[in-house]
Amino acid sequence: MKIKELLNALNSLVLNVNCDLETEIKHISSYSRDLKEETLFICREGLTFDSHSIIDKLYDQGVKVFIVEKEVSSFFPHIQVVDSRIAEAVIASEFYGKPFEKLITFGVTGTNGKTTCTHLFHHIMHSLGYKGSISGTVLNDIMGDKFYHHNTTPSSIEILRNMAKTVNNGGQYYGMEVSSHALAQYRVESIRFDVVGITNITRDHLDFHKTFEDYKKAKLHILNLLKPEGVAIVNHEYLKDIKNNNVRIVTFGVDRNSDYVIKEVTTNWSGTFFKLDTPYGPKSISSQLIGEYNAFNITLVLAALVEIGYDIDEVINVISTFRGVDGRFEIIHEARKLGIEVIVDFAHTPDALEKIILSLRKLSKGRIITVFGAGGQADKGKRPMMGEIASKYSDIAIITTDDPRGEDPNKIIKDVEKGLVPGSLSLSIVDRREAIETAITLANKGDVVLIAGRGHEPYQIFDDNYKKPFKDRDVAIDIIFQKINKGEKTFK
Repeated sequence: MKIKELLNALNSLVLNVNCDLETEIKHISSYSRDLKEETLFICREGLTFDSHSIIDKLYDQGVKVFIVEKEVSSFFPHIQVVDSRIAEAVIASEFYGKPFEKLITFGVTGTNGKTTCTHLFHHIMHSLGYKGSISGTVLNDIMGDKFYHHNTTPSSIEILRNMAKTVNNGGQYYGMEVSSHALAQYRVESIRFDVVGITNITRDHLDFHKTFEDYKKAKLHILNLLKPEGVAIVNHEYLKDIKNNNVRIVTFGVDRNSDYVIKEVTTNWSGTFFKLDTPYGPKSISSQLIGEYNAFNITLVLAALVEIGYDIDEVINVISTFRGVDGRFEIIHEARKLGIEVIVDFAHTPDALEKIILSLRKLSKGRIITVFGAGGQADKGKRPMMGEIASKYSDIAIITTDDPRGEDPNKIIKDVEKGLVPGSLSLSIVDRREAIETAITLANKGDVVLIAGRGHEPYQIFDDNYKKPFKDRDVAIDIIFQKINKGEKTFK
């Protein structure tokens, strides 16, 4: 592709052009480690590093043209734009041939539930005989190529590249989690979706968005990214916040004015079951997902597929075969040999933690022992809120280390402790393995141990230079088998 073709797409974003418009570009990148022959490189100013500062080094490594948002020497061939991130989204879309136009595209945002919704969408589409891809927190599955990415939503270039790979390999759909960061940083700005979903909007990431209103505004921006005939599936609770009247909105929830009304939800250790009033008549839903909140995730995905033309009864039938997602209300079955239940879940926000503990309350006749922490370099205001929720609804709350990311773990724990309910039973144990082992040791027959906050994550990140392998599920299983081998807590 020639520079002049990309320039036409950039249009009003361009401030200055200082390069040969006939230059041929065969690769685009915004990462200095991802350079190939005839690369166009997009310079960005990040939170900790500004790639404008290494233009000379990148030029020496063979970069043909730079996209910049700051003034640079005329020696370097470049195009100056108003905003590099928006430019990256536009360039990626053009370079990869707008692959979203050839795919059924599903994007879901919200504070909680994105991962479950995306994986359920993937499961249903695959079960109905379609091929496609997903990207998100737990897994990127690009036409069978499975890998983990540290961002819930990758860069514009990575997303469009993955979509193009999906198209080129005969894929028919692409489902993705869309984070508030991605929406605010324009990572999906050039993509257009057939259907988008909004699960819920509760407090999170206020270290980045500064105010809850800014956070909500970022989430709702996804409504502006629909294809002309696209549809938005929105939790009815947030209908009042939507100001865009040009979007087709379909609502779901317990409010009787919802298009899809959730009723009579019951949940047990086998799954979740509920009634659903739909535009196509009343339906009964059975799912292997545990937790009343999953009725909302299931309904969002069901409505999304039905509203773009899929048969509702076929979709309902396939929902019953979905077994869930790694690290999302994941039952550690080995714990039953000790007479207890151990659950690993990603709940890392006040809302998510409250919902899962209250769900466990309805499932368990015994005590709830919650192991949890709070991430470093993140919204500090939610730390005492999580402490309050865990101590209020659990019988024992054990505060421990999550991912400190350069912060002092002891300081983070102190922040969490500020919210503890007076008189509640709680412990603070810095070492996460010791905290999990303590919870399992304290658990009596019939009790439930909830290990919250990290879910599927395979590493604990202490700082930029140190992370160690640590997966809650694997650690819990190791502790359980040690106890079994020692003959502890063997109930019949």
